[in-house]
Amino acid sequence: MNFAELAANLDRMEATTKRNELVAILSEVYAACTPDELRPITYLIQGRLAPFFEPVEIGLGERLLINAVAAAYQVPKVEVVKLNKQVGDLGATVQRLAPGGPRDTPDVVDVHRRLSEIAAAGGGGSQERKLDIFIGLLNDLDAISAKHLVRITLGKMRLGIGDPTVLDALSFARKGDRTLRPVLEGAYNRTSDLGLIARTLWDTGEAGLEALKVRAGHPLRPQLAERLPNPEAVIKKLGMVGVQPKYDGLRVQIHKEGEEVSIFSRNLESMTEMFPELVSAAAKLDVANVILDGEAIAYNPESEEYVPFQETTARRRKEGIQEFAESVPMRAFIFDVMFRDGTDLTPLPYERRFEIARELIRDSETLQTAPLMKTDSAEVLTRELLDNISRGLEGVVAKRLDSPYQAGARNFNWVKLKRNTSGQLTDTIDVVLLGYYRGKGKRAEFGAGALLAGVYDADKDEFATITKLGTGLSDK
Repeated sequence: MNFAELAANLDRMEATTKRNELVAILSEVYAACTPDELRPITYLIQGRLAPFFEPVEIGLGERLLINAVAAAYQVPKVEVVKLNKQVGDLGATVQRLAPGGPRDTPDVVDVHRRLSEIAAAGGGGSQERKLDIFIGLLNDLDAISAKHLVRITLGKMRLGIGDPTVLDALSFARKGDRTLRPVLEGAYNRTSDLGLIARTLWDTGEAGLEALKVRAGHPLRPQLAERLPNPEAVIKKLGMVGVQPKYDGLRVQIHKEGEEVSIFSRNLESMTEMFPELVSAAAKLDVANVILDGEAIAYNPESEEYVPFQETTARRRKEGIQEFAESVPMRAFIFDVMFRDGTDLTPLPYERRFEIARELIRDSETLQTAPLMKTDSAEVLTRELLDNISRGLEGVVAKRLDSPYQAGARNFNWVKLKRNTSGQLTDTIDVVLLGYYRGKGKRAEFGAGALLAGVYDADKDEFATITKLGTGLSDK
């Protein structure tokens, strides 16, 4: 498939607000693909070059792209910057600046390959090499294709294509309806790789999808917890439950595959480099292959206290990770195991999985099992909730002891109880609008992208800003 053909279809997707139309257009794209184009197209429409769990970044931000656009189209940089401020979308800016007329544009596999070369460039002079390749791509593309190339590079597609849309489109492309959706979703929950799902469907059909199994190195989509308003509702719905603390940390999925250790976030992004102490601890486990689920939280060994969530998330910064690891070490509280030495453990009841996890990490100080207590009493559950809150934790999670691990599911097998579980605001605040942030994309023409709100501080006789409001706004 020519990249210009893909770009034209991306334009069609951008123009619709109807999900069924979006699915129909994407299914047409898939139906026109060759097998070798399936994975590149699946990743490109998400603004990526690989699945989310592979740390592949193109590495060209807006500032560098503006330099590339100015060089490719021989336009002063100041004009590119000025137009981009007016338009609010660098992709649309490039479309306006690109020379008119058709081009003999490359195919999608070639575009994906060249973007991958940019992502792989490193060392001295890498920035210049990245820009040279990108400028070459811009010069090979028509205006619409250049717009979408820039959006792919920035990871800002503006298409509204989520995972369910891709799964539905794949089903329509092969069957003409959504009948394949359950098997597609099951395979995706086990592998977290839409590109792999697409290629497997084309190559080996439903049988191939069902043969895709849980394996170390490929994160599962995490199981999530539902909410109930109080302990009484939990016991009424679930009966006997296992209760564990809910830590105010970062959800981590820890994979050991031979000598390699990988750590993934709740959103399936690689966080391996953020947690050297967790990597070291996992590498020492007496098991060849394993997948653990848990919560990472910073811990102060001197005060024996958990540190605030902000200090835990400070690890997301790329600088100073080793210093953080030494001054505020991480612990991971493990509450599940999904895979061990070639065996998929997800069908096992939770109580058995937890026993296996506890046995696996019994000798580790850095990896610890989250305490588990059993109860069918709302009174006991209430005491456990209040006790955990008093220790600075978020609350508790109650789990059906006989439940399997359902990757990607949010259901009442797990229920979380926090400080406030009402799901509603307990009060409202009157605020004053103090300013606005200039809009981008569709909000650029409207003017305001978000509002700055505050309250009056009588002691200081001034307004104090308290929030930025961006959701719920319309152009009307």
